[in-house]
Formats: sequence, C-alpha cells, structure tokens
Amino acid sequence: MRLIESIVPFYFLLMLIEIGYTRFKKKDYYFYEDSLADLSLGVLSRIFDGLILLGLVFVYSKLYDLSFGVETLSKLYLAPTSPLYWIVLFILLDFLFYLAHRYSHEIKILWASHVVHHSSEEFNLSVALRQSFIRNIGIGIFYLPLALLGFPVESYLIIDALNRTYQFWVHTRAIKKLPNWFEAIFVTPSHHRVHHAMNPEYIDKNYGGVFIIWDKMFGTFCKETIEPRYGLTTQLHNYDPINANVHVLKDLFSDLVKTKNKWQGIVSFFSYPSVRPDDLQMAIDRGVTDPKVWLSHHRLELTNKVHNPVHRKSSGTLGYRVFLFFQFIIPTILTLYFLKRMHLYGLGEVTSVFALLVFSFYSLGKLLEGKKHWLSIEIPKYFSWLFLILYFYKS
Repeated sequence: MRLIESIVPFYFLLMLIEIGYTRFKKKDYYFYEDSLADLSLGVLSRIFDGLILLGLVFVYSKLYDLSFGVETLSKLYLAPTSPLYWIVLFILLDFLFYLAHRYSHEIKILWASHVVHHSSEEFNLSVALRQSFIRNIGIGIFYLPLALLGFPVESYLIIDALNRTYQFWVHTRAIKKLPNWFEAIFVTPSHHRVHHAMNPEYIDKNYGGVFIIWDKMFGTFCKETIEPRYGLTTQLHNYDPINANVHVLKDLFSDLVKTKNKWQGIVSFFSYPSVRPDDLQMAIDRGVTDPKVWLSHHRLELTNKVHNPVHRKSSGTLGYRVFLFFQFIIPTILTLYFLKRMHLYGLGEVTSVFALLVFSFYSLGKLLEGKKHWLSIEIPKYFSWLFLILYFYKS
C-alpha cells in the first residue's frame, strides 16, 4: 500500500503531460467534471483499501503459514535473491489478474465491484484511478493461491504494485499503436481502449493486465479496428460516487425482492451481468445465459448508441471550476491525513470519519451535476470539514 502511495506523484505527472499534449493537439480527451469524478472515486477507494487490504494480508499470511510452498520454491531454486523468483511471480500474478479481471466481467456479483472502473464515458489517464470501494476483494481472492505456492506477502504486494503501475499508462488515447513485437506480447493502450469500449464487437475483450498473451491463448483478444465508444451499455449520466459504486448491487437485490422466482434471483448473482429472473427480463432475453446470444439480440441497439454524441454537461465559468477543485482538494487532503493516522483511532472514530469523508465526495458529485443543495448537503458538509479539522488538530 505504501509502495502504491509513493508512485502516485508519478501518476499525476503523467496525467499533466497527457493534458498538455491534448491541449497542444487540440484534442478533447479530458472533460473537467468527469476527471474530478475519476479522482474522487480514486480517493474514496483508498479509504476502503486500507481496511480491505489488511484483511486480505491477514488471510494471505495465514495461508502462507499453512503451505508447504517454501520447500517447493527452494527445490525449484526460486529464492528471493534469484531474478527467476521475481520473474515467475510477476508472470503468475499477471495470469491470476487475467482470471480475476475476466470473471469480474462475467459474474454479476464480481462485476458489481468492477463496474465503477468502466462507468466513465471518457478514456484518459484519470480513468485509471476510477476504482471501486471494494475492488480489492474481488481481485485479491484470486491472488491467494500465490500464498500456497510459498510466495510471502511482501513479495506479493511488491509485484501487485508493479502490475497496477503498468496498467495505469495504458489508459490513454494519446498513444496509438506501438511496434508490432510489443503489441504481440504486452497490453498496450490500443488493446485497453478495446477493453473499455461498449461497441458490440469489443465487449468482453482484452482482459490482460501486463501480458496480452493470455487473451490470445484463451480467445478473448480483439484488435482495435474502429474508434471505440467508451462506457457502459447503459450509461449512468451522473457523477454520484455512491451510485457509481452500488448501482449493480442495488439492481441485484432489487431483482431478488421483486422476482417470484427467488432461486433465479439468487442464481443471477453468479451469472453473466445481463442475466435476470425470467419474470423481470425482456421477453427476447428470457432464459438467455450465453453472452453471445444476448449480444446478438442487442447488437443494433448498441451500434446505434456508438454513433450518438457523448453527453457532456459543462460546469461553465473558470471561477466555478476553481470552486469545484476546492471542493475536491479539501476532502482529499483530509483523507490522506486520516489514512496516515488511521491506526491511532478506534473503530467508532474510523467509522465516523469514513462517513463524513464519503459524504463530502457525495456532495461533490452533486455539484458536478450542477445540483446545489445548500441546506441539505453543502452547509452540513462545511460543518463536517470544520469538525474534522478541529478533531485532527486536537488528536
């Protein structure tokens, strides 16, 4: 976790370079409100990552203690001092990421923890930071076999950080195609643009993190041939960070309550994201569990969406944009300060601070949509900031 935080300034440097490049080339790759929403979701994900990673590290360490992996690795001459040790771990982790990423698109309950990352209609480096509150639960479970193979938690965390760092730079439209040899082995921006697209021919393709060879091996590879249209098949059209994180979960439980076929409602949690109980599904899709069949039913609809212009609602004046940035930077600073000192607080204090910080970013989401609810949201938010500042100062 500390390694990721030390790399964050590098992320922002690359973002500034990309912004400068897009301005120089007069491209509209960045949209101010959407990028602030991306960054807000990134900060929120760090709040929850702390607790989730602690739990994953605990489970990972227990599995490592129970495994015979250390003996196995020593027999294979894979000591941590050997370069081969790190190469093998890097390749294994990336393969497990491929599996985790693929199933996060093919199983609805896992899709609920990943959908946030795909909900932006833009594609730039800020989108890489757009992550779910609970992303690490879905991904981290797939990494647990590394403990049974005898890779200690410190090694796993280092390679995981490097894997995530590689994935950051492929979220760009500024880089078109790279040399053929590189495109043949590694995930590139061209490959990842396909992955984020909602064009019918691009859906459920290119899951690789670092190596594109996994997609080529398992039949999920697709070349970029036409301009992608980014986002979800049903766009959110709002900047509410809470809704972005929970809307799929909300739909799942809503279907379970409404359906008369309760067993189908339960099964849908572990089915492809388009699957719903028959009595809540469109007639044409009832009983359809094959993604290819569902896609064939909706290809024309999705193709028409691809050719629609992106809906953008600008905040307008420079002064208001500065105001929005202020609304983002204050809770971000409070969050970073809190994360550094979180171990000093009790559960009640941590829960209370979490709630106030999440409320601040929820308020920002409403402002990004042009909604100013002063009495119910804005004024209480400023009081929460004052409370947090005084609380942190006294503690």
